This record gives sequence, C-alpha cells and structure tokens, in this order.
Amino acid sequence: MTDSDIFWTLRTALQYGGGFYHALAAAAVKADPNNKQRILNAFPELYATYGPASKLHRQLRGGALV
Repeated sequence: MTDSDIFWTLRTALQYGGGFYHALAAAAVKADPNNKQRILNAFPELYATYGPASKLHRQLRGGALV
C-alpha cells in the first residue's frame, strides 16, 4: 500500500463513509505515520471498503466524483 493509496483511501472514507468510517479517516489524516498505520491495521475493512479496489476510490482518485 503506497502513501498515495492511503491518502486516497482516507479521502474516499471522508467523502463517502458513514459516521464511524468518517471519524476513523479523520483521525488517520491527523495522525503521525505510526498511529495512521495502527488505525489501518486495526480496521482492515476501512481499506477493503474505501481502498483502491473500490469503485468510489477509483472514481474519486480519477477526478470523476470531485
């Protein structure tokens, strides 16, 4: 997972996630690298749902939904 993948995963969760995933993404954005990784490790479904494999991620990253 690249830094760019993480950035766009968090942006996608911020944009389209429910309250819990939005809050996790907001915390990860503010976190230092170690804590950001801890959040991603503790909640793999965040990456699975909003990561590069998701349609929303690909569209947001590609500019289609901006």
